[in-house]
Amino acid sequence: LTGALALAALACGGGDNTPNATSTPGAANTPSAASTPSDSNGGGASEERIAVLASTSIVADLVERVGGERVDVSTAVPAGGDPHTFAATPGLIRRAGEADLLVVVGASLAAIEDDLARSTEGAVLTLTDGMDLRPFAEAFAHDDHADEDEDHAAEDGDDHAGEADDHADEDGHDEDGDDHADEDGHDEDGNDHADEDGHDEDGDDHADEDGHDEDGDDHADEDGHDEDGDDHADEDGHDEDGDDHGHEDDDHGHDHGSVDPHFWMDIDFVIEAVEAIRAQLARLDPESADGYRERAEAFTAELREIDGEVAATLADLPEERRYLVTFHDAYGYFAARYGLTILGFVVEGPEEEPAAGAIATLVERIGALGVPFIFTEPQFSARAIEQVARDSGVAVRTIPSGSLAEEYPSYVEFLRAIARGIAD
Repeated sequence: LTGALALAALACGGGDNTPNATSTPGAANTPSAASTPSDSNGGGASEERIAVLASTSIVADLVERVGGERVDVSTAVPAGGDPHTFAATPGLIRRAGEADLLVVVGASLAAIEDDLARSTEGAVLTLTDGMDLRPFAEAFAHDDHADEDEDHAAEDGDDHAGEADDHADEDGHDEDGDDHADEDGHDEDGNDHADEDGHDEDGDDHADEDGHDEDGDDHADEDGHDEDGDDHADEDGHDEDGDDHGHEDDDHGHDHGSVDPHFWMDIDFVIEAVEAIRAQLARLDPESADGYRERAEAFTAELREIDGEVAATLADLPEERRYLVTFHDAYGYFAARYGLTILGFVVEGPEEEPAAGAIATLVERIGALGVPFIFTEPQFSARAIEQVARDSGVAVRTIPSGSLAEEYPSYVEFLRAIARGIAD
């Protein structure tokens, strides 16, 4: 009896080394519910997500739509921010260095993109590479209205009316509104010779293809430096000191290049960007290539639908409501696609100050054409546009231009918000 009791006691004591009733088999060897696939050491490469840093919230949305659960996307410039003036922080630089893929707009949109590209050790995808981008809409506005109303002045205050004395080059404008350029950039007297794009470097000295004028004075070569090493713009629109100078044929004063980088205002460009994202993700993660292709195709179909919806929303606007007056020059592609006209803008670039002469001209044009609304952009101060509205006696509306927001958290909703803001 004593021996039996001893054996029973030993059996009870051994129960302390067995799993309790709430344990599940293998629980100690599996990731917790909060773990991401990349936290697991046993899943292999197919379970690790691609870490993507996108320069803007719109770019981030495009990447997420194509990448799905296979990507972990963060945004450099947060929703509601302005990439033109947003500065890279040490933390952001560190994130760029750790990313598997950096996706940027390119086309000299903003200096922060260049900063991030220099900091990353991963792949870099520049969405505008290969796109047939066009010049800023300022040229379209001048061409559209110069012959219609000789009293309308250009945004810089110079008279570009069709019957005026100042004769435009093949793009409709000479460099400074005085010298009259022919198609080759030469005036009738052979003076003021523009570069191969019809514009000279600074409005005075006339650069040849290598960036030097006849006298060899200070003009930028292909690398953005003149023969004296002074500050002239490189291919990315920045001089050797990193200052914001335009490309050699940029006569706007933008710190962008000579083409409009706001590709997301045209569905066709966005579809090109979607395809570029798909191809890049497939290169980094070939095992998931079929998924990237399926999501890209579905997203493209959705983009075609929203394109038709926006066109229908804007189709029946009366003539006076088909003119856009905005804070800055960001809607050229949108206007061209949907039959609108850029009448003018308060500033050419967000970092610039309004010019009194240009504002006065803009107010005059608004009144002459009976424009009922002008538009501000949520990421910028509305003070200047509200002053134009007061002087013109018109109402101000808000439409997005370069960032997502709580009211339009996706690119599709972003486009819808622009169309409704104009048409409602």
